[in-house]
Amino acid sequence: MKTILIDDEVHCITTLSWAIKEYCPELEIVATGCNGVEGIKLIRDHKPDVVFLDIEMPILNGLDMLNAIENIDFKVIFTTAYNQYAVRAIKLSATDYLLKPIDKDELMIAVKKLSAEFSEHDEKNKINTLKHNLGVVPGLHKVVVPTDDGILFFDLVNIVHLEADSNYTMIYFDDLTKIISSRVLKDFEDLLPKEQFFRCHRSHIINLNFIQKYIKGEGGSIVLKNGKMIELSRRKKADFLEIIGM
Repeated sequence: MKTILIDDEVHCITTLSWAIKEYCPELEIVATGCNGVEGIKLIRDHKPDVVFLDIEMPILNGLDMLNAIENIDFKVIFTTAYNQYAVRAIKLSATDYLLKPIDKDELMIAVKKLSAEFSEHDEKNKINTLKHNLGVVPGLHKVVVPTDDGILFFDLVNIVHLEADSNYTMIYFDDLTKIISSRVLKDFEDLLPKEQFFRCHRSHIINLNFIQKYIKGEGGSIVLKNGKMIELSRRKKADFLEIIGM
């Protein structure tokens, strides 16, 4: 797969180039660039299959660079030293990313995930989702999440609880509607504000503002305002009782 590396830090390009050549023979590095403007030209000239892209760059950052490209017909793997909130946004947006300094095992996993065929529309959706999430995560009130049939915008205050469903997550709202997201429950646990949301069980996250009743037991059960009864795991009981002041 034809590959381009774009990063304003020369040592990052050097290190990543070496790791790709050493551990990822399926990738062929055809060009490297040091900013978004140069990246646009390289992408047009070489028509790559994969672009490893830094987000924070002078002149034109990675997201603005992608926004300037009309047809995103290549896979994007972000390389970033962003803080934990931005990394959560990247993860929730269903995009691939590598944290700096890049670990060879994580690099190999990311490359193996690259699909031989993919939808240009899906790739654009991922980028647009990421751009929005990066903007809202620090003071999180609203977020967008990719679903099987598109992208959903929602307010956190309207979420009653979330439930794991294999590799998907069911999200239940206060108007009794629900949607299924193509992200796992752990992704939401990492992103959602801890002062508002609590993972009370391996399969459940609840919005603390919607608790109606606690039923004592070995672990106990939590009744929410929508009538749903959620199991509280034994190992989470002490944390929960502390939160509700018992």
